[in-house]
Amino acid sequence: MTPQSDVLPARSTSRGDREVGGERSSVAVPLTVMVTCALLVLMQLYLAIPLVPVLSEEFGAGVSAALATAYGLAYALGFLVWGPISDRYGRKVILVPGMLALAVATGLLAVAPSLGVVAGLRAVQGFVAASFAVVILAYVGEALPPRWRTTGIGAISTAFLVAGIVGQVYAQVVALSLGWRWVFGLAAAAFALAAAGLGTVLGEPYRAATSTTLVQRFAQLRSLVVRRELALPYAASFTILLAFVAMYAALGPQLQEQFGLDPNAILLVRLAGLPGMALAPVAGALIGRVGPVRVAVAGFLLAALGLMGEALAAESLWALAVTSAVLVAGTATTVPALITLVGSRAGKARASSTGIYGFVLFAGASVGPLTLGLPLGFTGLLLALAALLLGGAALVATSAPRT
Repeated sequence: MTPQSDVLPARSTSRGDREVGGERSSVAVPLTVMVTCALLVLMQLYLAIPLVPVLSEEFGAGVSAALATAYGLAYALGFLVWGPISDRYGRKVILVPGMLALAVATGLLAVAPSLGVVAGLRAVQGFVAASFAVVILAYVGEALPPRWRTTGIGAISTAFLVAGIVGQVYAQVVALSLGWRWVFGLAAAAFALAAAGLGTVLGEPYRAATSTTLVQRFAQLRSLVVRRELALPYAASFTILLAFVAMYAALGPQLQEQFGLDPNAILLVRLAGLPGMALAPVAGALIGRVGPVRVAVAGFLLAALGLMGEALAAESLWALAVTSAVLVAGTATTVPALITLVGSRAGKARASSTGIYGFVLFAGASVGPLTLGLPLGFTGLLLALAALLLGGAALVATSAPRT
């Protein structure tokens, strides 16, 4: 059995299928399903932003903790749990049941009677959502033909980033037109369809048999963290979404105070960053040509350049929109490069390594909003974030394994 013989259904082993055109057609449908699922799952992380004021009218104080904090903490924890489980038992056996569990938890949120139930279900939702995010990246690294793996990781990373904006727009539009419960009701139906799609188009990637127990898989996390060639990229990954989230958290008040924009106009400025996210698939192709280290370093530098540009252009609305897109482009370049880097260096512990990466990445994202409490002002904050990204570039550039 070859490493890819049972990955996708009805794959032919004829010479024609091994050609680029046949290979592309065999990859297109599964990758489309995976990217769509990635967008749906990550939207749940960001839809809390516009829903907090809506639910506050019904439940009172504490909504932010119930919607955002409960989800975020459980989501980060899930990265550490699902990675070793997937490394031990497989990819598809986690992806499909996890998506079904996410559909159930999301559907129950649509009928939650109290804020306490909302908090509990959001924690469950975040924990099972992590099962998709960490496992799908390992799946792509094993299941797709080698020439398509970096492109696949780039496409899924793009969906993860696009969800940050699309999730907010979706929640705001549905909550205003149908009510907040429909935000979760419609999402639950989408997750049920997503589970059916994953079950249909995905197969279990071939992996060599192993006698490693689940306890040993969890123990392996420590050994991954202390490996220099992984520890330095992990540390660098803490900065990338921290800067991304912190900038957007600070941008809204800046646009309101400096230019007097209303929420709808601010949302349009946020959407200006979407074109920058298109760089993620391009980054996937570059990784295969020049390597993940160089692409990651370039992404860090580009993101830092965007932040410095914003700091210098704080009084120009159009310049803020353009330079924010540069930050997004840098982020969209760095994220898939770091995923590829830690996955390739972890060997058989790909999902565990990706889980640690995801935990650190989203821990940085959770710290992002807290930076608004620093007495730096908008310009000072952006320059400080740019310095962090330059430090991240240095960590990755010096992370090569020692021989």
